[in-house]
Amino acid sequence: MTVDHSVRLRDCPACVRDNRQEPLQLFSQDQWQLKSCANCKFVYLENAPAYEELREHLAWEKSFDRERDRRQQAEPILQWIDTVATRTRKKLFRRKKLLKLVDDHFIGGNVLDVGCGAGKHLAMLPRKYIPHGIEASVALAVAASHITAPRGGFIASHNALAALRQLQRDRFSGIIMHSYLEHEVNPKEVLSAALRVLRTEGAIIIKVPNYASLNRRIRGRKWCGFRFPDHVNYFTPQSLRQLLHDTGYRIIRMSFQDRLPTSDNMWAVAAKARSGAAAC
Repeated sequence: MTVDHSVRLRDCPACVRDNRQEPLQLFSQDQWQLKSCANCKFVYLENAPAYEELREHLAWEKSFDRERDRRQQAEPILQWIDTVATRTRKKLFRRKKLLKLVDDHFIGGNVLDVGCGAGKHLAMLPRKYIPHGIEASVALAVAASHITAPRGGFIASHNALAALRQLQRDRFSGIIMHSYLEHEVNPKEVLSAALRVLRTEGAIIIKVPNYASLNRRIRGRKWCGFRFPDHVNYFTPQSLRQLLHDTGYRIIRMSFQDRLPTSDNMWAVAAKARSGAAAC
């Protein structure tokens, strides 16, 4: 039998239950097996791409372009409306929500963007922050290094779990995971590793697609949050809260406005639990 080394079969990334005998979810596509955990109900891609695939053939800058082109061909009118709406929002709300959350919850010093891409968010950080990043794509990591190096920061071109485990404990006053956790095959381990490098008074900002959104229920398999195979985790507000709690965090902001049922995305800000839960 030929073994496909480009994918790995996963147990539930939230509670480690083996769901191989459970039925596929309705929204599974092609060979990609979407499962809902029989124990904790977490929704995830069971046969997720290996890190090497995400680093090379499924790097974000490649998969994003492919998905954009596919949607443009499938629904050109809807994509035009979405593009116009996005541009309008940017003109009306020039102050990014991410920067507002950074101002409200990060003290000055070292900030780490996990899955930083080409460094767009790091470039927007005020001068009181020293920007650092982790990015699996070699090409994007090189681009981001041109932003961080002049300000005393670095970019680690590696998978997030390996990179975080090599960093100094309590090094960062803030960690950003913007549109990242949905791509991570080991989300629980990565959050635990991030907790170790986060300072006691620091905070982590997370943005992920909202699987509980009304749009997902209405659009079905055409929902914009479905991106196979590079989206491997599908969070609801409840499952994100639980995962943060299980990995030693306390939620400091996740208001109704941060998880609107009408929004395809949701936000959370968390800090170390006061009990001082241990991290890996």
